[in-house]
Amino acid sequence: MAYEARGLSGATAMIASHGLTLTAEHSVYTLLSKDGDVLAGNAGFADVPLGLSTRTPTYHNESLANYRLFREELGDGYNLVAGLSYDDTYRLRKIALFSFGCATAIVLALGLGSGAVLAFRTRRRIAALSDTMKAFGAGELTTRLPVSPQNDDIDTLAREINSTLVQLESSIAAMKQVTTDIAHDLKTPIGRLLLLLEAALDSPDQASAETHIATAMDEVTQIANTFEALLRISHISSGARTSRFVSLDPYEIIKDIYEIYQPIAEDAGRSMNLEPEDRASRFAISADRDLLRQMCVNLVVNAIRHTHEGASIRLGVSYGHRSCSILIADTGPGIPAEERHKVFKRFYRLEKSRTTEGTGLGLSLVKAISDFHDASISLADNAPGLVVEIKFSQA
Repeated sequence: MAYEARGLSGATAMIASHGLTLTAEHSVYTLLSKDGDVLAGNAGFADVPLGLSTRTPTYHNESLANYRLFREELGDGYNLVAGLSYDDTYRLRKIALFSFGCATAIVLALGLGSGAVLAFRTRRRIAALSDTMKAFGAGELTTRLPVSPQNDDIDTLAREINSTLVQLESSIAAMKQVTTDIAHDLKTPIGRLLLLLEAALDSPDQASAETHIATAMDEVTQIANTFEALLRISHISSGARTSRFVSLDPYEIIKDIYEIYQPIAEDAGRSMNLEPEDRASRFAISADRDLLRQMCVNLVVNAIRHTHEGASIRLGVSYGHRSCSILIADTGPGIPAEERHKVFKRFYRLEKSRTTEGTGLGLSLVKAISDFHDASISLADNAPGLVVEIKFSQA
């Protein structure tokens, strides 16, 4: 150091050479005499203890920032006090704290403002959804929930609810249609039943009354069959029988039905044929055995009932890639192309079929069983006649 090299004059010269620093008050260099007098430097620190210390000195009667000081004996009773000002550090800290506080206040204000706006818009959208649902519940079945371009969670929920509302509207419309169809189709047989019972009461003898009562019993049986078919369709559509699904070969079902109904078809003047089995391609499907049998029986009975004498009926099963189709074809009059999408409706009957027995629910039951098994059903021209195909996926 300068004192060791050149003594007191060297230390004094070194302190004087730091004049710019001393003027800026950033650093402290003070040389003290044996009596504590200031020999050189920018402030008086006679009372600074030896070693490190921190203090706020008074310089020109102005209070300055803290200094970190170090006092050391140079020898011969002289002391050197050196230190650095923390003024810039404290100012920077104050600026940083102020900036952080302002930023926090701005972010908080923006967050609260955005949250308030978002909450208001969300409540308004939820209120709109609520009003729509109330309108739907009040009978406005065509009402749908609004969907915004934002495509957020509320919009996703609204789309799902709209899809449900569409299905619900369809179900309610179908229920109303079924109610109307029941009233329409049962009005005539119930009217005939009343007339038959009145005729039985007015009969002059017991034999005539028994004849009217027997005919009335046939009408009652027909009405009971109608309601039984409706109950079966409702039960199947509710999906209450999935526990009875088993793995089965559809060809075995068709083969059993053929063996039972082939003699019946011959007695009715129709011929019935079974296509040979394809053992190499056969595989099992998952289905309810009783329902699958009932579906095929309905189609076979329809083919026998609605074809003319001499017509032929063909049964078979075709296999494709991971799918198979039950085929029931006939050479009867068939169904016009414009009517094929209507015959699966409940109580719908072609005009030429209204003179034959039936409730108009046979194909509705077939469609319900097909849908229950996630199968597709289609009607096609057999030129002449009709081909019914029910396609199932492999189990």
